[in-house]
Amino acid sequence: MLPKIRRLSRVNFLIANNNGKTLRNNFFWIKVLSNNLDFNRFAIVTSTKLSKSAVTRNRLRRDIYKTVEKICGNFDIIIFPKQSMLKLTNEEIGVEINKTVSEIPN
Repeated sequence: MLPKIRRLSRVNFLIANNNGKTLRNNFFWIKVLSNNLDFNRFAIVTSTKLSKSAVTRNRLRRDIYKTVEKICGNFDIIIFPKQSMLKLTNEEIGVEINKTVSEIPN
């Protein structure tokens, strides 16, 4: 789990969701908005469309949080996983997230 300071608050989530730039991938899509901090803040949205099982959704959320702990930058990032992401291993999740985050324009 990310420390609270590295997670998006409700207000910042809404700002990033409304004003952020969207990047799409086969496994997820993200909303990105620059912040004035020295670190990234993250939110992960796993709805019941992803899976009816809360265990599955929470496991995916934990795997994504583990991956994003190591990403540096100064952005607010919201990750919306797709069902195809459930089939990926932890390593593949890390590769896909890092590849997409590296495409973020500064």
